[in-house]
Amino acid sequence: MKAPSNTRMDADYLLVGGGLQNALILLALAERQPEASILLLEREDALGGNHIWSFQTLDLPASAMGWAAPLIEYRWPGYQLHFRESSRWVEGVYSSLSSEQLDRVVRQVAATRANIRIQTGATVASCDACSVTLSDGRVLHGRLVVDARGPDNGARRGGGYQKFVGLECRLRQPVSMSAPILMDTRCAQRDGFRFHYVLPFAEDRVLIEDTYFSNDPALDVSTLRDGIVAEAAGLGFEIESVLRTEVGVLPMPSFSTFSSRHRGPLQGGYAGGWFNPGTGYSLAAAARLAEHLSSVPIDAVYGPAWRRLVRHIRVQSHFLAFLNLLMFGFFHDAQRTKLMERFYLLPDDVVHRFFAMETTLVDMWRIMWVGAPWTPKGWGKRAACPSD
Repeated sequence: MKAPSNTRMDADYLLVGGGLQNALILLALAERQPEASILLLEREDALGGNHIWSFQTLDLPASAMGWAAPLIEYRWPGYQLHFRESSRWVEGVYSSLSSEQLDRVVRQVAATRANIRIQTGATVASCDACSVTLSDGRVLHGRLVVDARGPDNGARRGGGYQKFVGLECRLRQPVSMSAPILMDTRCAQRDGFRFHYVLPFAEDRVLIEDTYFSNDPALDVSTLRDGIVAEAAGLGFEIESVLRTEVGVLPMPSFSTFSSRHRGPLQGGYAGGWFNPGTGYSLAAAARLAEHLSSVPIDAVYGPAWRRLVRHIRVQSHFLAFLNLLMFGFFHDAQRTKLMERFYLLPDDVVHRFFAMETTLVDMWRIMWVGAPWTPKGWGKRAACPSD
């Protein structure tokens, strides 16, 4: 569908929603297609909401570093994993950025380009391939509309949730911690698979998250918040004050929700299935969509490169969702904990490709057979050798 030739265009690209997906698209277009006009519409006053996004070494393609590097606030050489029977180190750059950093970088880019505009306080009523209707009745026209207004939990299609409460804390005593803890499962297990996640931003400032892979989306924020404060000492932290609270309930569907329509509006972000069903993380898929849109002419968005990208993401999404079907449908309590421990004994490169949605056929075999606790080899091999 194309807008009539006599319609006045408000922008080449109309980006609906000011979260991670459209922020990445805007930055990529600004770098690769500097003449393109962009209008980003966001309902709130700030972009990005209240989030910390983290990603692993392969999640952000090397080709994207030119436009994405300014977003990165924190970078570490790897991360730690702690289970009751084993601990290990995963080598490879691990990075994080905050919603404040995302808002700041996107606005800085827009401020230097007359052809890039950001409109906050804009509530969108509906959109189609080439137009967006605002709640006040105004209609905006563009050559391509990208709708990335956030998760559609109603279309989860089974599976479970990654849910968490995170506290960014100021510490009374500095701690020496050179890398994040991606998972510490030595806490009391409940509500599925539970672990602590820790990001060390500074010697006296850390993010502590209480995270669950659960079949139930319910989250008692107040109770979990109090629990984090109470358990912080066991993790080696003495909290002086809580600076910020982050809450999330991310879908982990057992059937892929990936949308691959070849006509607009292009649905990006969580609602379009551009996320990793096996982790709930969204940056890897979002970055690949941004790379695609910025690398092809606007009239060729749905060309051969789009079909290749869609085919790749669809395969990855279906496999990862199938793993959720197994985990949430058949593995509960101690079995789920053992399942996660066995997965993280796989080699570093397999783990990185899993997060980046670049899992190979050999990786799939290793995840399903060699490293899985439902096989004879999986049950027979204990987690005493983290380097295996």
